[in-house]
Amino acid sequence: MIRKVVGIYYSPAGGTAMMTRTLAGEIGAILDACSPLDVCVECHDMLKEESSSIVFDDETVAIIGMPVYVGKIPLPAAAALRNLAGNGAMTLAAVSYGGRKYGNALFELKRLAEDCGFKAIGAGAFMISYMARRGNSTSSPPAIDIESLSDFGKAASEKIKRLAGCEIEELKIKPMPVEVSGRMPVHKISRISPKAAAIAQGVFNRISVLRRRSEWFL
Repeated sequence: MIRKVVGIYYSPAGGTAMMTRTLAGEIGAILDACSPLDVCVECHDMLKEESSSIVFDDETVAIIGMPVYVGKIPLPAAAALRNLAGNGAMTLAAVSYGGRKYGNALFELKRLAEDCGFKAIGAGAFMISYMARRGNSTSSPPAIDIESLSDFGKAASEKIKRLAGCEIEELKIKPMPVEVSGRMPVHKISRISPKAAAIAQGVFNRISVLRRRSEWFL
């Protein structure tokens, strides 16, 4: 039985935090509505907290949110994630990207989560636009693909209820592996200066085809 939903995110610009908190809140509310016990929701910022202090178990659902930098997970975020011990907790991997290709980032996040002991039961890449911040309204929040995020949250909640609906280990439904295409990327770009990395991101955006919808896998 699920007793806790934990959102963990690395979000220098704020959009990934909004994505993760929105998803954790929706899933927590759906699970709480059908549970005889209260399901609590908590979120943690990897930039501000020691990730190794967060405790997970098989009664926890973890939502791990990361931004995409040049088709990869940022190296500091990957390092913070490696400090976590999943202890068999079900997890949903989610990356935020700006409307271009998200490269190997989703595959990388799912693989890293599994290496840390989480059971990946779903993954999604969601569009976040920061265009308003480049205009006159610097205080405007980023625009998130809420419709896709909500659809993913509802579908993931139904899957979680099916997988966690039995207390007897031998009778529990065993989930099929979540298939996300990609490969583990080489992080050479992260070893150069921030200015050069920003230039590389600009080149990546120009040569990438604009994607007009988010994608998710369960």
